[in-house]
Amino acid sequence: MSIRILIVDDHAVLRDGLRAMLETSADIRVAGEASDGLEAIEMLESVDPDVVLMDVRMPNQDGLATLRLMRDRDATLPVLILSMYDDPAYVEEAIASGASGYLLKTITKDELIRAVRAAGAGQGYLQAEITRPVLSRFTRAHATDSDVALSPRETEVLQHIADGLANKQIAVELGISETTVKTHIASLFEKLGASHRAHAVALALRHRLID
Repeated sequence: MSIRILIVDDHAVLRDGLRAMLETSADIRVAGEASDGLEAIEMLESVDPDVVLMDVRMPNQDGLATLRLMRDRDATLPVLILSMYDDPAYVEEAIASGASGYLLKTITKDELIRAVRAAGAGQGYLQAEITRPVLSRFTRAHATDSDVALSPRETEVLQHIADGLANKQIAVELGISETTVKTHIASLFEKLGASHRAHAVALALRHRLID
């Protein structure tokens, strides 16, 4: 079954480029394109996307406002923010608003496809070179003591998530099965009260559970 994508960006040339990159993968199909946030909201029901890939800055209604509206309508819909801006304010607000990940427009085709697949599987995606440093700066400024107790293995798994590793990569690094990795992730999500990977990292950094 293909992952249905809704691309939201005000530049038609960029939308064409994203479509061309994504549809090189047999399991991904671009089901719709919108030029701004208002159009994207109107298209949600008819397109019924599995993942939304959306720019931050757009006319009429920007990506973050649209993200919040989408999350209000369907809290389970994965939304990946794709932007040329690495401003910490955008990243922090996007994650806090429920984005499944924040990607820069310099992202490679292979990483973009990995991000979409991860989001489609409900895992979200962290592009380590932008997300982790920004979250680290933010959470150090708002650090609190924590009564959350993660096991040593859960902490290792969470640290690898923060480093941008996918489940299969974490399994190789730790010498355990991918199923065991998923079990640890489910457990640490429950302990942290996290809804997705980016949220888990933000909470863990805030509570000083990882570096």
